[in-house]
Amino acid sequence: MDEKTIKIVNEARWTDGQIVRNRLDDISYDPMGCQEDLVLRIARENAKTAFGREHGFDQINSINDFRMRVPVSTYDDYPKYIERISNGERNVLTAYLTEHLSIYEGYKKLPQSRWGVQAFYDYNFCAAFHIAGNEGYLTAGMTLNLVDNHIEQLPSGVYVGNLLGRQLIKRDFDNDQVYAIPVDVTKTAGQNDIIYIRALCALAEKNISLAICDHYSEMIDLLRYIEKHWPRLANEIEQGNSFVKHDAERADEIREIMEEHHIGTQLVSKLWPDLSCMLVYDVCCITTSFELLRTYCGREVHYVFAGINSAIGSFSMPLNIDDPQTVLIPDCVFYEFKPVEAKDYRDLLTLDQVEMGKSYELVATTLSGLYRYRTNKIFYIVGHHHETPTVIIDK
Repeated sequence: MDEKTIKIVNEARWTDGQIVRNRLDDISYDPMGCQEDLVLRIARENAKTAFGREHGFDQINSINDFRMRVPVSTYDDYPKYIERISNGERNVLTAYLTEHLSIYEGYKKLPQSRWGVQAFYDYNFCAAFHIAGNEGYLTAGMTLNLVDNHIEQLPSGVYVGNLLGRQLIKRDFDNDQVYAIPVDVTKTAGQNDIIYIRALCALAEKNISLAICDHYSEMIDLLRYIEKHWPRLANEIEQGNSFVKHDAERADEIREIMEEHHIGTQLVSKLWPDLSCMLVYDVCCITTSFELLRTYCGREVHYVFAGINSAIGSFSMPLNIDDPQTVLIPDCVFYEFKPVEAKDYRDLLTLDQVEMGKSYELVATTLSGLYRYRTNKIFYIVGHHHETPTVIIDK
C-alpha cells in the first residue's frame, strides 16, 4: 500500500467534488432557467444528428417546442439507433461521442455520451468522495471495491459494462495501490470465483478505510461468505497464494475474531477497524435488508447515498452524509414528471411544478441521447435545496 498515492488520489477526487458542489449550489437557485438553457443546447447541438433531423430539432426554440416535436419514448424506440452506434456510426442520437453502453435489466444497452459519462463522474462519483472527505473519512487506508468492473470494448471503440466500474479502474497505473481487491483479477474472474477473491483479498488487508459498492447487498454477501468460509480463508492468508501474500499474524487475528463472532452481528469494525464510510450507488434498491448491513457495520460506519442513477443516466446528487435525500441536477437532465395518479403522459410537469410530499414518475431527457424517456422510476418530493427539488425513490 502506498499511502502517498492514496492521499493524492483522494485529494484529487475531493477537489473535483468541491468544484461540482459549488456549481450545483449556483445553478440550484434558478433551476428552470438552467432547464431551458439545457433543452435549447441539446436541440441546437444535436440538430444534424439522425434523431435531430427526424424530429426537427432545428425548429426548436423553447421547452414547449421540444415537447411538441419529441414524443415520450421507451426502450423499444432505441435499439435501431443503438445498433448503429455499436457499429461505430457517429451523429446518430447525439453529436457527442458515445463512448459507453451501460447494461440495463441484464441485457439491454443504453448509450452514455462523453457528457453523460462526465455528469456521472461529477455528480455521483466525485460528489460522494467530497462528502466523505468533508467528514474526515478520506484517510490513508485502502478502498474495498465491491463494484462490478468487468468492461468490454467493441471493435468500434465503444465500451460496454458498468459505468461505475469503469470510473473506478480508469487510472490503471495506481489501481493496485488504492484498491484492496485486485482490479485485473475481478475483471477476468468467473462469477463463482469473484466472491471468493473479494473475501480473501479483503480479509488479507486490515488497513481499509472506505468501501464502495454498486448494491449494498454486495457487502452483505461478502460478510456472509466470510462467516461461512473464514477457516479456509484464514489458512490461505497464512500460507499465501496467487492472490495474497502469506501473513500468519493477520491469519491468527482473523481466527481470533471469527471464533468469538456470532453470525449476523457486528463484524466490520472488528475485521477493519479503520473502515468508517461506505459509498452506496444503487439507492433505487434499498430495502429493509439494509438494516442487516447496519447491524454488521455498527455505529462507526457512515454512508454516502451517492445520488439516484442507473444505466439511463444520473438523476440526482448527494448532499449530506447518512442522508438518502438527494437533489436534482438541472444542468444535465431535462426533467418531466407524471403524477402517479395520472392515466397518461399528456400533461407532464416540469420541476418547478412538482409539489412537496407527492410522488411522480420521472420522464428524462439526457445528454446521452435519450429523449423524453420513461424511466419507470417514482420520485417522492421531499423538499428543496435552494429552489431545486430534493427527492428520494418512492417504493
